[in-house]
Amino acid sequence: MITPLLYIGPGLGLGAGILIALVLLLIVFAFGYRIWYGIKKARKK
Repeated sequence: MITPLLYIGPGLGLGAGILIALVLLLIVFAFGYRIWYGIKKARKK
């Protein structure tokens, strides 16, 4: 039996929602770090 917590379908389960949120946070953090690192490097010059 599939647990409804991790169910991905028309009614997005809580587990799937958390998983999507974590992936989005990871992407935002990665891009944010790249931009911050670029600004920091540019300031040193």
